[in-house]
Amino acid sequence: MPNKKYRPQMSPEDRAKQFMPFAALKGYEEALRRVEALSENNFNNLVEHIKEDESESEEEK
Repeated sequence: MPNKKYRPQMSPEDRAKQFMPFAALKGYEEALRRVEALSENNFNNLVEHIKEDESESEEEK
């Protein structure tokens, strides 16, 4: 138990602030979303390219 003479009791509001989430790296979440969107777009383009190649090879048969 802390000695109140040397360490006054913290208010419940101040104590709750210690446990609130915080962004250690500003902009990190946004950067992840951008990379995810780019990756998804690249994947979709790759799938479309593969489908086009497959349909071209079937036409050649």
